Amino acid sequence: MNPPAFRLNEFKQIARWLDSKLPAPLAFFLKGWLWGLETRWIDAKVQSTLDRAIEPLEPPEPSVTAPTFTSEPSEVEGLDIIQLSSNYDE
Repeated sequence: MNPPAFRLNEFKQIARWLDSKLPAPLAFFLKGWLWGLETRWIDAKVQSTLDRAIEPLEPPEPSVTAPTFTSEPSEVEGLDIIQLSSNYDE
């Protein structure tokens, strides 16, 4: 089984330190955990960088007014005339 290949120098240095200071089975287990941590770390860094880059380009939230609601009694008992109106063209 091949050892995990780390992409960042910081994680490569930690893996080398684990190999030199810990027994092989424990170092292998911790390097696997470290490899998963590195993947999540890279994903988080990419996501935060993209969020900061896109933030100035996002359009502002549209302002929509709430619709007006009217209810009038009708000729049929228990059946009201209900009307919703709104101005969505703005």
